[in-house]
Amino acid sequence: MRPLLLVAFLCTTVPTLAQQPDTLAPRRVAVELPSTDSLASRVPSEIHKRFICFNPTISTTHTTSTIVFLSIQEQLRQVAGMQVTPYSGAPGAQMVMRIRGVASFTDDAQPLYVVDGVPVFQRTFRSGARSSVYLDALPEIQELDTNPLLHIPTEDIEQVEVLKGAFETAQYGSQGINGVIRITTRQGHTGAPRVQYIGYGGVQQARYCYELLGARQYAVLANEAARNDGQPPRFSLAEVAALDRGTDWQAEMLRTAAIQEHHLSLSGGTAATHYYTGVDYLGQQGIVLNSNLRRYAVRANVDQQIGQRLHVAVRGSLSETQRRVPSYYALQNALYEQPTRTVQDTTNQRYLVNPVQEAREWYQTPRQQRLLAQLNAQYRLATGLTLELLGGLERATQRSESYRSAFASYPAGQNADLASTYRQWVINPALRYVRSFEDGRHAITASVEAIRQRQSLTNRKESYIPGTPVLSIEDEWEKIGVDFYQLTGGYTFAERYQVQGSLRRDISAAFASVDRSQWLPGVQAIWHADKEGFLRKNQLVSKLNTWVGVGYTSGAGNLGRNLYTLPMPVFGGSPFLPLRERSRQLDAGLALGMWQNRLNLTIQGYTRRTVDEKSSFREWPGMLHNNGVELTVNGQWQLGPVQGSTTLAAAANRNRYQLKSPDDDNPYDRTVHNRPLSTFYGLHYLGVDAVGRPRFVGSNSNSQSRPEDFQPLGNGLPRQLLTLTQQLTYKRLTLDVQADAMWGYQVQNRQLNVLDVPSGRDNATTRVLDRWTPTNTTTNVPQANQQLQISSFNDYTLQSGNHVRLTAATLSYPVWQRAARSASVWVGGQNLLVLTRYRGYDPNVSSFGSDGTQAGFDIGAYPTARTFLLGVRATL
Repeated sequence: MRPLLLVAFLCTTVPTLAQQPDTLAPRRVAVELPSTDSLASRVPSEIHKRFICFNPTISTTHTTSTIVFLSIQEQLRQVAGMQVTPYSGAPGAQMVMRIRGVASFTDDAQPLYVVDGVPVFQRTFRSGARSSVYLDALPEIQELDTNPLLHIPTEDIEQVEVLKGAFETAQYGSQGINGVIRITTRQGHTGAPRVQYIGYGGVQQARYCYELLGARQYAVLANEAARNDGQPPRFSLAEVAALDRGTDWQAEMLRTAAIQEHHLSLSGGTAATHYYTGVDYLGQQGIVLNSNLRRYAVRANVDQQIGQRLHVAVRGSLSETQRRVPSYYALQNALYEQPTRTVQDTTNQRYLVNPVQEAREWYQTPRQQRLLAQLNAQYRLATGLTLELLGGLERATQRSESYRSAFASYPAGQNADLASTYRQWVINPALRYVRSFEDGRHAITASVEAIRQRQSLTNRKESYIPGTPVLSIEDEWEKIGVDFYQLTGGYTFAERYQVQGSLRRDISAAFASVDRSQWLPGVQAIWHADKEGFLRKNQLVSKLNTWVGVGYTSGAGNLGRNLYTLPMPVFGGSPFLPLRERSRQLDAGLALGMWQNRLNLTIQGYTRRTVDEKSSFREWPGMLHNNGVELTVNGQWQLGPVQGSTTLAAAANRNRYQLKSPDDDNPYDRTVHNRPLSTFYGLHYLGVDAVGRPRFVGSNSNSQSRPEDFQPLGNGLPRQLLTLTQQLTYKRLTLDVQADAMWGYQVQNRQLNVLDVPSGRDNATTRVLDRWTPTNTTTNVPQANQQLQISSFNDYTLQSGNHVRLTAATLSYPVWQRAARSASVWVGGQNLLVLTRYRGYDPNVSSFGSDGTQAGFDIGAYPTARTFLLGVRATL
């Protein structure tokens, strides 16, 4: 189990136990430190306190967070070893969640989400059959899903736990290969009804825009490129002189957009009954023309104690998201569009329509509804013996209509309908035993449980010419299931020495009968050194725990994920191949608290090996090695009237891909063997020759290259992650800041493969103003030429993604408080500043989604936004 980093939205207090997950507690609550044992964590709290923790449970009050607009996933960067990268800046875009680097070869490698004890969000709605065309494989084109956590408003969440350790993830067996994010929703409390309102509104703008040529600069370039190609000039001298800046296509496509969210909740209860209800509305106008998002959500949670033995909890939520998604490449086409043309010009366009018309007329309207419902019943059979039954239902439906512009004889209008329905049932009976002997000197825990999980998915896509009958219908139907059987046990001696173990047998119907079953064990030993006699009275050291663990996981039980792999399209290969991975992780760590836990340090290291046991695309299985170290330092301090809470979370990760028998006939395998995943592999740029032509290693005078000239150019996976959170309080003012950094990776920006090339066919960045001419020979930008092309895979446009980001900042002020009632106002911002040399909308995007083999690509279709907000929080 893992040390607990308990973060209350930037205000941090560190616990006294070693075996805890990294946890976010997002509001002012009395938080009982939870056990990370996925089996024992649902034991009634009084049993848990006495026999699982074996330490006095500490109830800590956490300062209210004012960063209510920052999504849970963004806040998870506060956990050491957690990489959070959005697919793009589009409203509702999905995010890559990598825990301790890349553990899986698959193209959809996301962590397992567990909400109130039930695995959820394991399926992704897709727009139809996948295309083998390189760009059409982009997840945002194929996946119509929104970010799954949009369906759970932040204010409905009580606690988020990140399970990443060897023993923790082994308890989730064939679903734990990419780590686990465990979410607990809010519950009621004993006392009078309490009403809470949280709301904000503000504006969003594109944080960065490309520096592109104006109309006159472009005309000069176009004439020069035509002349060097032996063609007549495209613009006369009079036309060039009459031109000014021309059309700023980025300004035409980007806008200042409004955003607002409102959340209203009611909670309360008696000694036997607790209740919580909440309703939420989020409205976001996208910064790209004709894009938006609306989200509606309602939740109701009830806990009921029946007699002395039975406890029943019911959880239910219903949400709906509505989006308008313009053509993915409309903004990219706007970057390339010639500034000499106008928005009203619909003739002689390079594309079927101009980019503004494309954004307005070529779009989709995904609408998604999702129901989550759980029932948990616990019955105490005898002292220490509890029977539990957990059931869960998830139902999601998505409808989407596609519209497109007119071209040739094809009329404008609606041309496709997509309907998808997904259902999941989970039932989990368990028998748990917790007991201590000799006044707590010996304590044991044991549990046995079974989990049955069933899913079904139906898709129907109708395509047609607008105004005509349906031309084609594509129907898909799929049903799949997994079963899990698990034993877990633990023994603690004198509250100092603890051993825990688990054994799971997982059976997945996704594979042939001979391959369906897996045994996945885990074990961990913990030494609570602060309980030793020589440290009990130590005034300096208040906490000292060490641990070591080993565990096995796989991806075979992640239904809808980790079942297939998609190799790098540029290197060929057969897509969608069956995959069966098995991962072994070994980790160890130390947690130290000093001066009554006012200063805390946690350091942990790990090594992990993932093997593709049943590879279908080569004779010998591939292996992925990950090694890393994580450090968390936090403390509470005071300087005169200023009080502060500071947390630093840092992580370093190295991964290496190996083949047992590399194939020397394949340059990709030969080169990537013993190198990291997502290694950029192409031509090394040498600058220009004596007449301004681009030169690459091994290329001939016609810039043609051989496969053996390709070489590793960089890597798209960051090696170092760093997050600093700071809270400062002065009198009644509170300032919260979160800053994040990523180092040690490169980004391939596809836009610059066009914009940095002085061809004169498309617009270009101001970099081409330094192009080679007979009077400017000390440059690495080639000579202008209409025939000039530069390969997508080279380091002419490859850039460092290193950056430091001011992710969020808020300043809050309480205007009224009386007992438990209060009201406060705040101002804040998100994505305020990024310090980087990267020339693109954002260095932290993943256009190929969560595929660990294709990290570091920026197709740049939707920029990330800078946000300014004004909000209010009130409790009555």
